Order: sequence, then structure tokens, then C-alpha cells
Amino acid sequence: MSDIARTIKEREQAFEAQYKLDEEHNFKIRARRDRLFGTWVAQQLGLTGQEADAYAVKATQLDLEAAGDDNLIDQVKADLNDAGKDVSNDDLLAALSDALAQAQQSFREDYPEALGGDHHL
Repeated sequence: MSDIARTIKEREQAFEAQYKLDEEHNFKIRARRDRLFGTWVAQQLGLTGQEADAYAVKATQLDLEAAGDDNLIDQVKADLNDAGKDVSNDDLLAALSDALAQAQQSFREDYPEALGGDHHL
């Protein structure tokens, strides 16, 4: 293999490793965000203990079912309305944004290094 071909192959592998790392980070941060948001919603609903934990897991699973946040927001809004809680979409989006900031911060603290040997560039 020539030096040029080797360099191209190494660059390709580096881009693939970076993409894999970025996607893994995004997935983990989004899952944390959804769990934190689900916990916040559970508090709004007056849930505690195992019920609150189960609701947070449900929120995480909802986000995996469809792309985007619409299904998560719609379900949460319906649950809050069913419980007689009047929470605006702006409040929900603000809580989701706060959960994202918390998730990003905790992820950076928990994983300051690459997540595995196959992620090195």
C-alpha cells in the first residue's frame, strides 16, 4: 500500500472513529436528558419512589420510539393534563432544555476520556 493510500485509509478510520464517538455521546446524553426530564415530570405529577423511576424510564423509552421530541412532549402533556396539571409547552420545553444541560454536564464529568479503545483517533 502506498503512503497516500495508507494516509487516506487512516483518515477514513479516524473519521469513522470520531463519528462513532459522537453518536455514542449523543445517544447517552439524550438518554440521560430523557430520564432527567421524566423525573421532573414525575415530580409534577406527584409521583415518588418506584412510580417516579418507572415514569422516568417510560420517558426514555418514548424518545426511542420515534425521532424528535414531539411524541415525548405530547405524551407528557397528556399525562399532565389527565392529572389536572396545567403546564405550558414553553414550560415543558424549558424543562427539557434544563435536563439537556444537566445531562451534558454529568456526561462530561462521568466520561472525560474516550469511551473505549476503538474510539481513539
